[in-house]
Amino acid sequence: MTETKQKLQEFEALRGLSILLLLALHSEVFDSSIFGFEVDPLAQVVASFLLGSFFFLAGFFAEFSRKKGGANSFSFLKSKFIRIFPPYWIALALFVFVIGFSLKRFDALMYALNLQWLLSPVFIKRLLTLWYISVLVGYYLVFGILLFRVKSNLGLLVWSVVLFAMGYTASLATGLFEPRFFQYYFVFLAGIYFYRFEKERNILFGMKFLYTAGIALVVLVVFWKVASAGLNVPNLFFIFVVDLFILGWVLMWLSIFRTRAGSWKIWAFLSTASFFTYLYHRPLWHVLDTALGLEAGTARVFFNLIPGGMLALILGYFLQVGYDRLLVALHLKG
Repeated sequence: MTETKQKLQEFEALRGLSILLLLALHSEVFDSSIFGFEVDPLAQVVASFLLGSFFFLAGFFAEFSRKKGGANSFSFLKSKFIRIFPPYWIALALFVFVIGFSLKRFDALMYALNLQWLLSPVFIKRLLTLWYISVLVGYYLVFGILLFRVKSNLGLLVWSVVLFAMGYTASLATGLFEPRFFQYYFVFLAGIYFYRFEKERNILFGMKFLYTAGIALVVLVVFWKVASAGLNVPNLFFIFVVDLFILGWVLMWLSIFRTRAGSWKIWAFLSTASFFTYLYHRPLWHVLDTALGLEAGTARVFFNLIPGGMLALILGYFLQVGYDRLLVALHLKG
């Protein structure tokens, strides 16, 4: 294992864990009907952690990409466009023509442009699952400019807070912005700083695991109580608490994955498969469920979770490998 691989194994493993949790969540295995009793807000806790992990990692690797020699804001945004938009457009078509989601002409255009992070759910219809991709695109636009225009760490923080405040105010006044854009905004920023502050990162990783786990437990209890009280975005206190929860659990799992547990080969497979699995697992499950005549219920939940999840991951892995090779062949990726 190379030195770079050693440094990144925990991040790769965290992405792998997150895609497994996503498949479990979307299979509805966390539903109260499966457990036989109410488990609220378990699904919300799981969703916040796994999505927060994805956004944290996106921020971390956005800064990683920026550090590459010759990178500028245009090349940064171009690379993200090439990596995200063509697979996303195919996923959007599958959601409409396979699953049967209906979109008005204007909504479809806005989704094709990936602008639901700015316009849903007030101005355009909210589309299940794919909202995450759009919010990610929104973060890449905002921070892709800030990272290359603002030189100091303090300046980046100040401008990030200013833009958050402006967007939040506009959202309250006009209905602009997908509310979850604000929920994960500072988690993405935390990922950027986690890459930048290597000394502080090593200090956090050097903490005794008992302390790290203790922090994770405390923020879990606080978040559980806040979520149980019915708070949600755009409530600022909720955003603050959920962000603390996400960062506490991200730190704990990154610490775990710095051990031998993070070097398991399965994590590299899952990490590679994660993006395309995220995009295509719902259309795949819809086709399989329809072909087998599976109705809503326990049988469909566990079919989607186990064989359906495995098929989605295998498909996602080979699609990602194939897409990477295509980009190399077209000289669109180094």
